[in-house]
Amino acid sequence: MNGLSDDYNKLTDEQKAMVVSFKPDQPTDKNKIYVITASELKQEVKKYPKALVYTFANSCSSEFCKPLYVYENWAKENDYKLFLVMVSYANIEETLLQNTPSQLYVIDSNYYGNGPFGKYVGYFQNELKGLKYNAKEDWNGGLFFFKNGEFVNNLNELPKN
Repeated sequence: MNGLSDDYNKLTDEQKAMVVSFKPDQPTDKNKIYVITASELKQEVKKYPKALVYTFANSCSSEFCKPLYVYENWAKENDYKLFLVMVSYANIEETLLQNTPSQLYVIDSNYYGNGPFGKYVGYFQNELKGLKYNAKEDWNGGLFFFKNGEFVNNLNELPKN
């Protein structure tokens, strides 16, 4: 059953070989998936005037989950650097088939205690917003907007232009 943990143990050997730790001082490789914490990601976001972090579940069928190219196009049209962050490895093949030009990341569940799926995702998202990791916070969506490295807003849908 998917969704109780990060589902790393369900990856094929080939998929596991794609997963590597994020190293801030090294260039990224489009053929890899980088395991990242919110604090590491916030350091990367600071390098760009405008950044959008999209945290998503592979194969999500909610009305708020669009194909990755929708986020790619919006970011490009609005001059945002896009960071695509998977919340787990479940159904990863569906994301890989989309062949997005942006780098793929995945939440470092071990850093957040590798507890139940919802718990470590919440910790990551709280930290992205500058909150205490275990703050009681309502879910406002998987889109996190930053300007000059500062968290601005958290939405469940892209703003209409």
